[in-house]
Amino acid sequence: MPSVEPVLPGGDTTAGRYDMLESVSYAFLIALEALTPQQRAVLLLRDVFDYDVRETAAALDLSEASVKVTHHRARARMAAYDHQRCIPTRGLQERTRAALERLVAAIVGGDVRDAERLLAAGVRAFSDGGGEFHAARVPLVGPARVARFYTNIATRGASHAHAEIRMLNGLPALVTTLAGHRSGYAPLFVTRLDLDADGRVHRLYSVLATRKLSAIAAARETWTARDGIA
Repeated sequence: MPSVEPVLPGGDTTAGRYDMLESVSYAFLIALEALTPQQRAVLLLRDVFDYDVRETAAALDLSEASVKVTHHRARARMAAYDHQRCIPTRGLQERTRAALERLVAAIVGGDVRDAERLLAAGVRAFSDGGGEFHAARVPLVGPARVARFYTNIATRGASHAHAEIRMLNGLPALVTTLAGHRSGYAPLFVTRLDLDADGRVHRLYSVLATRKLSAIAAARETWTARDGIA
């Protein structure tokens, strides 16, 4: 079976190079998880890196007919993402920041009830530890479970954490770093949220996997030097 994570010119993999693009979003990464590895590789090569069918077939050691079929199926499975994705307008950025600030304040303050009030009835929380760190194995569903999960994490790690809100991929996100090494815990993770029509949080994404945060780690060094963050 050929590799489905091809090395591109310059030695980077498709996933590694895509992580560095400003257009990447957590919603897109979550949507990619619904694809097979081969569908993911074909989609990225064709739609992100502009490989033609012949080049994609050569990179993945597939027939051109297989590339066409795989690409068609991958695009069909991504249709839900294309339909639901939103444009990060100034208004959405401001609403997202306000909701994120209120939620963080409630969680850090240990106020589970207040956190629950900010969450939509069908809220879902996703954690991606990449097999490296402690993370919820399945999505958490419902205000009570989500609020309790994040409040417990904040209670255990508040004294070791530094959190800051930064603009990532067009919307505010919480970038958290943990001081010192704690086995099983990510030293850096990012949390993004999506709002419903009523302004409540209906989706939370926490990404902890090191390989998916390489661009954030590099940016973090720049922020630290520029802003004098300890």
